[in-house]
Amino acid sequence: MLKRLGLPGPLQAVFAGESLFNDGVGVVIFGVTIGLATGDSQGVAASGIALSFCREALGGGLLGALTGWIALRVLKGQRDPHIDLLTSLALATGTFSIANHLGMSGAIAVVVAGLCFGTSYSHSIFDEASRKELDIAWTLIDEVLNVLLFMLIGFEILEITPHLFTVLATLAVIPLSIAVRALSVLFSTLPVHLRQWERGRVLGILTWGGLRGGISVSLALGLPPGELRNLLLPVCYGVVVFTIIVQGLTMERVARRLYPSSASRSE
Repeated sequence: MLKRLGLPGPLQAVFAGESLFNDGVGVVIFGVTIGLATGDSQGVAASGIALSFCREALGGGLLGALTGWIALRVLKGQRDPHIDLLTSLALATGTFSIANHLGMSGAIAVVVAGLCFGTSYSHSIFDEASRKELDIAWTLIDEVLNVLLFMLIGFEILEITPHLFTVLATLAVIPLSIAVRALSVLFSTLPVHLRQWERGRVLGILTWGGLRGGISVSLALGLPPGELRNLLLPVCYGVVVFTIIVQGLTMERVARRLYPSSASRSE
């Protein structure tokens, strides 16, 4: 959608990169904090938390870079699109399994491994036909998994028992989540040299575009049974539904309002 609206290339790159790493980092932070909350983690000190985060996030990134480089070396010198596709599938599943076995983040590892296929080095390995077939195959896989994901999100309503308190808590958390998203975008863009108006536009579109999805719901479902899960699951579900329906359906209107010149050129 952002590409169709003709938004600036750097802004599209920020959205793409942030969406790639956001879920992976979120899973890592969730794993560390849930370990502390349930008493399963030994690293209660700040140094222990930092070490655990580095092992999962940085270790996963290094593992993904290694497996991605190995896959490119294996593919070098051959021109069979089917082998390219099979190798990419093996890279995704194998990297995830190895990362989980080593106690690293499988999500971040697979993201970095996939990014290796988009480097300048990979352009000397894949010809145009192979790259086109890879794009078609993975686009189809992405569409199928997205359909299944949204179907499962719909089914999760069966796990939720609504109460007045959880409804009120959800209504309070929705604006809080947007405010936290705005603060995180603001602080992360402070080191970047942007004019005041441009910073405001970037802040607005990145804040409203911070949609939540299946990762959030699946993490809430993974909580140990008890009162905490019974409270957090419906609240998390409510936030996810709000972002998908309200923010998702109005995102194009917000983009056109903040970047009218880009939108008019796309038309």
